[in-house]
Amino acid sequence: MGTVTVGVDIGQKRDPTAIAVVELDQRTPTDDHHLARHLERLPLMTSYPDVAKRILEVARGVRERTRVAPHLYLDATGVGTPVVDVLRDAGYPGGITACYFTHGDRRTQEGSQVSIGKAWLVSRLQVLLQSQRLHLPITAEAQALARELQDYEIKIDQHANDTYGAFKVGTHDDLVTALGLAIQPKRPSARLVTW
Repeated sequence: MGTVTVGVDIGQKRDPTAIAVVELDQRTPTDDHHLARHLERLPLMTSYPDVAKRILEVARGVRERTRVAPHLYLDATGVGTPVVDVLRDAGYPGGITACYFTHGDRRTQEGSQVSIGKAWLVSRLQVLLQSQRLHLPITAEAQALARELQDYEIKIDQHANDTYGAFKVGTHDDLVTALGLAIQPKRPSARLVTW
């Protein structure tokens, strides 16, 4: 089994929290495939402590299968920061990267913090899907993810600022964001832990 990471888009009132577990399958030194092993949305209004608890449950499940605690990439923009703090305070052993969404198509990393443009995230997903290097399970959540990708839009305002997401009433982009977070290009080195 390859390196496993968990991407989490944290929501609560209007958008659900979404969790994506992805395994990196490096078939050759230049041929990375990403296998989505688990996609999940939590019910709306799930409390932040319960969100943190569910993330830890998912991570424990990965560790039981792989013997390695997965690295977590969490949306820390806005409401995500308290969940990141709870997980860090709990002493999560697999590593946590707080991801902050910005405008544009760049990704920069400083220590355990990433600034990432949604344009970068979406274009990376598109490249992996079009090159058939992103493999999704056959589940209801994967079908919801496909709908989210179809609803995904780019809006540009009069000042040339771009905004990415699902803007129509009743649509979401949570699974897209969680999956995009889980397929970060640089993987931390895996370490065996007892947790």
